Amino acid sequence: MQCKFCAAPLPKQGSICNYCNKLNPLNQQIIANKETKKCHSNHLCPCCHIGLETITDATVTLEYCSQCDGILIEEEEFEQLIAYNVTPLNMFNPYYLRFMQDHPRDNRKKAQFHNCPVCNEFMDIINYKKQSGILLDICEEHGIWIDGGELQQIVEWYEVGGNKKIEGNLWK
Repeated sequence: MQCKFCAAPLPKQGSICNYCNKLNPLNQQIIANKETKKCHSNHLCPCCHIGLETITDATVTLEYCSQCDGILIEEEEFEQLIAYNVTPLNMFNPYYLRFMQDHPRDNRKKAQFHNCPVCNEFMDIINYKKQSGILLDICEEHGIWIDGGELQQIVEWYEVGGNKKIEGNLWK
C-alpha cells in the first residue's frame, strides 16, 4: 500500500508515512465512498481526546475521528459496512494472508486498552473472527472501536480469503 500524499510505501506497522510523516486515512477511504451526512458528536475519541464526527448514510451510522482515523460503530452496522466494501474472493492467497497476519497494520505495539467514547469504561480487546490477527476494541453496550487502518486491513483480510480459513480446510 502506498502513501496517498507522497506515494512512498506505507510501513508495516501503522498508517503514518515514514517519508512525509502524514497520516493516511485508510478507514476514511472506505467510509467516504458513500453519500453521507456529517455532524458533530457529543463523544470524544479514546485515542486523541478530540470530538468525534457522526457520519450517517442510508445503511450505517458511525462516529469518526479525523485526527487518528478511528471509528466507533455498532456491531451489526460494522458487519454491513464490511459486506458492502468486500470484493468477492477470486482466488485464495495463503501467502498474502499469512503476511497480513504476521504484519498487522496497527499503530499499537502491544495491546492497549481504550475507554469507550460513550460510557468511558474500558473496552475489551478481541482478535477479529478469533484468527485474523486484527485487534479490535469492543464495548458490549456501545459497539466496536476501529483504530486507523484496521478497517482497511479487515477488508483486505476478507479479500484474500481470511474468512475461508475459518469456514473450511483451506488453511492448516
